Amino acid sequence: MLTHLKARWRELKEYAPGERFEKFHLAEQHRSHWVKVAYVAAAVALLPIGVLFAFIPGPAVLFFALSAALFATQSLWLARQLDRGELALRNAWLSVRGWWRARRDKHA
Repeated sequence: MLTHLKARWRELKEYAPGERFEKFHLAEQHRSHWVKVAYVAAAVALLPIGVLFAFIPGPAVLFFALSAALFATQSLWLARQLDRGELALRNAWLSVRGWWRARRDKHA
């Protein structure tokens, strides 16, 4: 089971940013009904764990992200939203990183 999950994670990472969740969603459509149910059940189980960690110190973002990725295997709309969100976060990160480096170099 763990080997299978690692292989699926590597496959997801290989897709280009901005299209990875939609392509992963399309690749998952051939799965059996029971696998799809298991993905949704895992997503539903991870969501309250994320909510719990939001109120106590812990990796809440990780659980929310995993839950969203599992839900995206069943929802094309959500997969597209995650792709858009990934691009927006990447652009924001690059902008903040550039600002930080410029600020650091200015004061060095």
